[in-house]
Amino acid sequence: MFVPSVPDPRCSGLPLLVRGALVALVTTPATRVVVISGEDACDLEIRINVPGVVYAGCRGLQIHGAGIAFSHPAAVRLRETLPLLTQKLSERLAAVPGVQMETKELGVTIHTCRVDPSTVPVIVAEAEELRRTVAAGFKVCRSESAVDLVPDVDWGKDSSALWVLEQWVQEGRGQPAVVYLGDDDADEEAYVALRERGYAVHVGRPAAAAPHWVIDRAAAIDLLAQIAFAWRVHSVDS
Repeated sequence: MFVPSVPDPRCSGLPLLVRGALVALVTTPATRVVVISGEDACDLEIRINVPGVVYAGCRGLQIHGAGIAFSHPAAVRLRETLPLLTQKLSERLAAVPGVQMETKELGVTIHTCRVDPSTVPVIVAEAEELRRTVAAGFKVCRSESAVDLVPDVDWGKDSSALWVLEQWVQEGRGQPAVVYLGDDDADEEAYVALRERGYAVHVGRPAAAAPHWVIDRAAAIDLLAQIAFAWRVHSVDS
């Protein structure tokens, strides 16, 4: 069971219905829950706080939980560049109102949810300029509410999800039925990678390749609760 998501960093915790659904799923036999996010894996674990969940942070570059662990070695080597990159970004964006910067273990996120939309291209341009001059090992990624500088390695959310899937298979559990639930443009690569492996739901808008979608996060929460209930019933019946 895969549930990729990008939790809102302004929220201190999960809605009770979401937490209850995750607990129900994690405790169901032959089920694994994976949360993939741009946040650090350790922050995900603290805020979600559901034992048994696999946390794939920094866009899947860090993975830990349920007895597995992975950090992309090329991304880890770029950590020493982050202090200078953060300093330069702070200097360049100091005059842009509403900008919130967050230095992560393997990258930097510029939150744009409080920024005038007309200035977002300026932020992207500044990030691209710094990438060229002081952070060549990084790439700029833009989503609905943030601009990220992340290690430019051949490992995205799709690779992360498929890696966890392969760990499951190597444990001798067989080929799992995959349920994907994603709610951000940055998840598109994971959506494409996983929609051929199982049941995929796109949240927020009907993507061109999405046969199943729900209109917003509230509807996604309801769907998650329904999946958890169905999983539990199936487990008891079997």
